[in-house]
Amino acid sequence: ESANSTPAFSADGERIAFRSERDGGGIFLMSPTGESVTRVSDEGLRPAWSPDGLALVVSRSDFASPTDLGGNVPGLLVIDVKSGQKREITTTGAALQPAWSPHGWRIAFFGLRTGTGQRDIWTVAADGTDAEASRVEVTNDAALDWSPVWSPQGDYLYFSSNRGGTTNLWRMAIDERSGRVTGEPEPVTTPSGWSGSMSFSRDGSRLAYASLDSRSTLLRQGFDP
Repeated sequence: ESANSTPAFSADGERIAFRSERDGGGIFLMSPTGESVTRVSDEGLRPAWSPDGLALVVSRSDFASPTDLGGNVPGLLVIDVKSGQKREITTTGAALQPAWSPHGWRIAFFGLRTGTGQRDIWTVAADGTDAEASRVEVTNDAALDWSPVWSPQGDYLYFSSNRGGTTNLWRMAIDERSGRVTGEPEPVTTPSGWSGSMSFSRDGSRLAYASLDSRSTLLRQGFDP
């Protein structure tokens, strides 16, 4: 009966990590058929797997929509799946929707730029060494940028942005090892007026995304003024 959300498949397809509010809440693992549920952490949100399947990275804050953050707890947590041991990756402000790069070198996330309402994307070294010095910005502009996802080869960082007038998909050429951006934002336009929360197929040939189609109408009601 507890809320369960943000499932993430391990690279081998044998486990699903997810957030659950059961038993006080935390990050849990289960088989693809929903069996053998075990807790790996009593805290964390939106888990993402390391490429080798040995660790998870989780955010310490969450959001209902990218324009409405549900907290501003700084930092990311990396959780060793076998032992449950945690280590922190320091960030300034909340680091949301973490995404581990395909070769394990960097973690991408989006957050709120300090002192502004600007949502931008950064990457940070996955090993946590000198985190603030290794923090590299991917975007820095007035557009709402969120939902970062690495291409399977690690040569592009895909993200959702309203820079084209609607919330759609974009990508940025990037050096996975250093996090250095090597190109300008490129549109990856979908037929949806709102696109986000992407996920690549294992072979990189397909990209799934969430779409919102909001509609409303006008009604009238008689009343005595």
